Amino acid sequence: MVLYEKLDARFRELLEEGNKILNKYGWNGKDWEKSHIFPSLLEYNKWYTSAKNLIEKICGENSSYNRQFENLYADKKGNPYYFFGFLGILQASYDDWKLGLLEDTKSLITAEVFSNFIEQAEYLLEEGYKLPSAVIVRAVLEDGLRTLCKKNEITLPERPKLDWMNSELVKKSVYNKNVQKQVTAWAGIGNSAAHMEIDGLTDAEVKNMINGVISFNATYLK
Repeated sequence: MVLYEKLDARFRELLEEGNKILNKYGWNGKDWEKSHIFPSLLEYNKWYTSAKNLIEKICGENSSYNRQFENLYADKKGNPYYFFGFLGILQASYDDWKLGLLEDTKSLITAEVFSNFIEQAEYLLEEGYKLPSAVIVRAVLEDGLRTLCKKNEITLPERPKLDWMNSELVKKSVYNKNVQKQVTAWAGIGNSAAHMEIDGLTDAEVKNMINGVISFNATYLK
């Protein structure tokens, strides 16, 4: 599952969980029906923390969505009665994200979400797990190419292949054929790792792949 799909799945999980909480305590759109009993602090804070973390990653700390989250929490002093307000903000951020209205936050995904995966890859390599490390970095590379295609108005098929995106980006002059060859080489390492083809694959090659993808993202996903 690519990063975009993981983020989309997390959005949907939190929205589903939030709606279950509303139904559990009988929110009717105006008030809580069950004698004004509303979500417990445990349910509220657990959901709030996860939802805010996701909004910060996708929309940015200075986004209107994150500011509304923080302001509502501060204004209502963390009162779980206003749980429905946070769910509405999360729904709005998800709707706008799906519509592609958050293009100005794509760099945030690169800076925060991609870096988390890179850190995982570096840790795995240090612990001697070069194959899963290379597979993770390939996923980061693929999502970087996907983001670059969207940024440069390249229409993507439902399941775009990495090699296809790599070729299309060269046609758009986003980068040259030398970079294309390097991207192909990184993808090859990731593919070999995914198929457990470890003959000749060294820790140094995986480390160079990690550093290369970091540099690639820093250069082209500004």
